[in-house]
Amino acid sequence: MKREALSHIDVLIVGAGLGGLYAAIECYRQGHSPRVVESKHEVEGIGDFVGIGQSVTNQFQKWPGMAETYSSIIYRPAMTMYAYDGTFVGGPFHLSEESHYRPVPVSRPRLIGALYDYAISLGIPVLFGKRVIDYEESDEKGRACAITDKGERFEADVVVAADGIGSKVGRIIGGKEFKAISSGQSVYRVTYPTKLLQEDRFLAEQYVLRDGDPDYCEVYISRKGQVIILVAPDITTWLLTHEDKGQAEENWSTRLNASDVLKTLEETELEWDKKVTAVIKLTPPNTVVDYKITWRDPDPEWTSPGGRIVKIGDAAHSFIPNSSNGATQAMEDGLSLAACLRLAGKSNIALATRIHTKLRFERVSCAQKNGFKNREKWEKDSVDAAKNPYATAQSIGRWLSRHDPEQYVYDNWQACSNHVTRGTPFKNSNLPPGYEYEPWTMEGLLEMQKNGQVAVDPGEWD
Repeated sequence: MKREALSHIDVLIVGAGLGGLYAAIECYRQGHSPRVVESKHEVEGIGDFVGIGQSVTNQFQKWPGMAETYSSIIYRPAMTMYAYDGTFVGGPFHLSEESHYRPVPVSRPRLIGALYDYAISLGIPVLFGKRVIDYEESDEKGRACAITDKGERFEADVVVAADGIGSKVGRIIGGKEFKAISSGQSVYRVTYPTKLLQEDRFLAEQYVLRDGDPDYCEVYISRKGQVIILVAPDITTWLLTHEDKGQAEENWSTRLNASDVLKTLEETELEWDKKVTAVIKLTPPNTVVDYKITWRDPDPEWTSPGGRIVKIGDAAHSFIPNSSNGATQAMEDGLSLAACLRLAGKSNIALATRIHTKLRFERVSCAQKNGFKNREKWEKDSVDAAKNPYATAQSIGRWLSRHDPEQYVYDNWQACSNHVTRGTPFKNSNLPPGYEYEPWTMEGLLEMQKNGQVAVDPGEWD
């Protein structure tokens, strides 16, 4: 990997998820010295799939070998939309690495594994079994610190909290806890080997897997829930968004069975397509995750008072599954922060984290709001969706997919620096074209929804 000149900036990253590992590799490329600590005892192997956008995968061209690795692990689905009973709605919409309307899906465990392997190949230390429970920064030392549950202290010039929802960094950053607001829904999430599906006579006839053919991606929509089925030669994944009756949690710990899911389908009082029920019935015991879908208001405070601790990814801005952009935005954070640290230098770390926050917050807030808009589209009935199936299938616009976070830092560094240090005017241009940012809250959006209003904003969101 071609590195920039060494900056002598020590970067401690808390969390070896997608955002944390991506940030570590970008920090290395920019000449910094990153380390990663992770609470788990090994590389995370749970999860189904995430959608990753071009705004971060284009960067793989600067990581020798990674573009080829990434291309080998992504799904290449043809997405077809149906009503809950199997009535055709629209498609197929072919998703590829060039798609601008919807990110390409990739197995989350495989992508984390690929990023981990790449980080290790560069010599980036990744320490497991280090559960961080507190953060500190010192004006005298000009250092920051992450403290584990065993009393271990990890110091660095800058500490990056990439430890997701529930991060303990909130105590030192703003001191404000952004309460999770229930959406009223949760999502069943399952991944199992496709060989189980191929051993079922009915499903083997429905999902014929031939070399060179695209993977299957089927979406079944209704006002009472949505099902996604993704079938690739090796892995089958299905998701069911449904009413949350209180048992779901905002983590991967809840484990249920196929019978629980089938009962949920029965309670919708809808005749679901036979393929949907057949795919669910094949689910191995105790493998169904029921993940609670919650909202949080946008949080503009990403840095500690001294500027040496900064949060990224879900620790700064959690996304719902409908957003199709949560993982991408976490990775964009890493790109932006690494570039800001290089331009600022070791003597101006606080300036780097504050400029990074200014350049990123409004864009991420708009991406979060876009998830709410997506949810409204997917809760249509099949008649409404069939009027414009492409619009229903679309989850992101070019303002999200065609962005270059690193170049954006270079193009706006001086103007944003003047704004942060002198108070001169500055306006971000990484938002939907024609839209000027306005603060919003989930309470306001939910009140609009309650009154039958659709969240429509000026500008080209699609």
